[in-house]
Amino acid sequence: MFSPMIATTNKAPDIKKAVETLAIVPTRDKLSVLCRKIYNVMMFHAQQQGIETQIFRIELRRVAQNLDFTSNNTEVLKEHLRQMVTTKVEWQSPTTGEGARWGVAALIAHAELTNVRGEAWMEWSYAPTIKQAILDPERYAKISLENQAALKTMAGLALYEICARYVDNPGGVTAKQSLAWWRPVLTGDPASKEQGAYLDWKIFNRDVVKKAVAEINLVTDLEVSQIEHKRGRSVAELQFKVNRKNRYKKPLQSVSPVNLADVGRAIQAGVPQERAEKLLERHGEQKYKSALKELETRVANRSLEPVRSPEKYLSAVLESPQAATKPELESTKPLTGKEEKAVRVALLEQYRESRRAEAFSLFKEMTDDKRLDYLSEFELRVVSNNPALQRSWVSKGLDGAMGKAFFVSFLAENMWGQGWDTPTDSQLLNYKLAASG
Repeated sequence: MFSPMIATTNKAPDIKKAVETLAIVPTRDKLSVLCRKIYNVMMFHAQQQGIETQIFRIELRRVAQNLDFTSNNTEVLKEHLRQMVTTKVEWQSPTTGEGARWGVAALIAHAELTNVRGEAWMEWSYAPTIKQAILDPERYAKISLENQAALKTMAGLALYEICARYVDNPGGVTAKQSLAWWRPVLTGDPASKEQGAYLDWKIFNRDVVKKAVAEINLVTDLEVSQIEHKRGRSVAELQFKVNRKNRYKKPLQSVSPVNLADVGRAIQAGVPQERAEKLLERHGEQKYKSALKELETRVANRSLEPVRSPEKYLSAVLESPQAATKPELESTKPLTGKEEKAVRVALLEQYRESRRAEAFSLFKEMTDDKRLDYLSEFELRVVSNNPALQRSWVSKGLDGAMGKAFFVSFLAENMWGQGWDTPTDSQLLNYKLAASG
């Protein structure tokens, strides 16, 4: 199995997460991946402060560090804290009958944000019925905060936590559970039990299970594979084989921070929090910022009718093709002959750069598992055979000019085949006409 090539660093702290808290399912509202991450960070700091503590307190900047978000914007945090207080979840171990059983409870009992001498603080408490198990669990999984930060999807994080429970068990196999059990556990959506597209195994497997497995294998210290159990010709139950990688190395790229400020701006413009986070994750920060600015400008324009659905407006802007700035060209006749050699060379480079940009844009629009496939294939086929590229890739990944240049060329060749960068005169002419028109 593929292991990312990155130098190791000091090990990040682990959370001792009670087995009863691994397979949580909200009873009504859907949980987001960021909400689950915040909850885990709060649990970590609560465990450090001890079970005798009644009200837990921590500087907000320390929470931000553990979550890798860059903003001191508190509006999104407030929304997630409200969700933790009001959303009841079913507590259950991945292994039936393991650990304490207490039915349903809210994630936390209360939460408060305060400002003390210019420093933002967060405080919270747990209900007495769950506090003991959360802070001093008898049976638990060790959850790495570093791995948590690298995981971007709810399914990836939820499955990682469950697999962490079994990685050191003899056999290293999770409990066998029905698809009806796995659907809400991996999606954080109680509705997936009874309705929606995920009732179809092929869709659930393609959009949730395989993505989660691919993400875990790429960015964590675990190696996971799924085991399907059929009833007749249909998959009825699912479990996972899990191993710890012998030589785990950190992911290719540094973890991208979660920019809560941009999510908060979208919420203020009228976009629901969950959709705001998903659109940011799907389209990337740069494109998101640009579309968000357009939405804010439109909302602020009182001379026009109010925007009926800010969410749909933002989504439409993000989905619309962005016209690239093209240089004006003076001639539209075919570029042949010695006298036009210099012009042709310049046009050829413009063409290649345009195709590279197109390839990378298509890559960013791909599904998570497709992007992971391209990155792993690139490492195996290109990086491993080029020592100079390997050094650059290990230290900078796609943030390095060398790594990005090689990767984009790799993308283009995979998308359009060999010769993508050597167009015919006819192709150059068509490009020239399109650029000038």
